[in-house]
Amino acid sequence: MESTYAHQLVDLSHFNPKDYCVIDIRDAESYHKAHLKEAIHMDDLNAIRDFALERPQEKILLQCWRGNTAAQYANALHGVGVSNIYFLKANFDDFKVLGLELLEN
Repeated sequence: MESTYAHQLVDLSHFNPKDYCVIDIRDAESYHKAHLKEAIHMDDLNAIRDFALERPQEKILLQCWRGNTAAQYANALHGVGVSNIYFLKANFDDFKVLGLELLEN
């Protein structure tokens, strides 16, 4: 799904995890197997909405396997007035190749 909020899209080549509060929206099992060092896990849209609304000055970045679900979540959240949501359009498997630090179990 193409995002109607392309200005909220973060490309992997321009991504610095320290610039965002990263939320990994993949399933819990996948998150526990491997995730970005800085990422927290949340996959409930309402919980993500509440989290973002409680932190209006922070950039909240949604990350999934390839960016498609993150784009859908970002669109839904923008639709209900959450403006500090961004999404990472990237393949999770490329994170390690590009030198991003993963925690793996």
